[in-house]
Amino acid sequence: MSNPMRFVAAIAAIVVVGVALLIGINLGTGSSSVGGPAGSSPSPAPTPSAPPPSPSPQPSPTAGTATWTTYTSIRYGFSIGHPSDWTERPATSTWALPVGNGSAGAGGPGDPMGTSTDGYIAPGQAILVSAWSVAVKPGTTAAAWIQSYCPKATTPCTGIPSRTVAVSMDGHAGSLVRFGDDVEAFALVKNRMYIVAEWRADNDPTTLPYGSGTQLVEDFLSTMHLLPGGPAPSASPRPS
Repeated sequence: MSNPMRFVAAIAAIVVVGVALLIGINLGTGSSSVGGPAGSSPSPAPTPSAPPPSPSPQPSPTAGTATWTTYTSIRYGFSIGHPSDWTERPATSTWALPVGNGSAGAGGPGDPMGTSTDGYIAPGQAILVSAWSVAVKPGTTAAAWIQSYCPKATTPCTGIPSRTVAVSMDGHAGSLVRFGDDVEAFALVKNRMYIVAEWRADNDPTTLPYGSGTQLVEDFLSTMHLLPGGPAPSASPRPS
């Protein structure tokens, strides 16, 4: 074989070997693409999940009775709060349930609006709230006492259960009754009745700044606490 022919044969052999090598590479990797299989594109970066929404802010509690002034009644054995701009009128005598079926005389010892009960008076004397307590004959139920008290102090005295809602006074169960011209709450504790009364109709315009007559009495009750020693011994009337 002449030299030129040998040169051509060598070139051909080199080409054949190079093609074989290229074919082997493609067969071994399955693709000459970088970073993934043929025809694939890089996976997108994961999108960070959005943080959970913040909870809606809760309304701040109102001051309510927190700014009220506390009054302690030694005579009747409790402490009670009242709006700070109200006037205190301490009792000057001890209340007793009136005898007989007649109404309590104005200003007398059986008048629950008189000075035998502790009074708290709104500015301009728009509202009077009275609070007091009285000994009750052992065995008397709260319902029976309220029924005997009603005709001597307020009206109407029929259908009282239908106008009564349950309330609490210093952890003791009580009853709030909406009468015609007033709202009163009663709690019988150890043979003693504790009473808080607001002497306006439940929906009277003067009570609207405080929510209603019912709301006002409930607010007074929420501040009420019994004194450990009870009422002053000299101030305890005979059981009614």
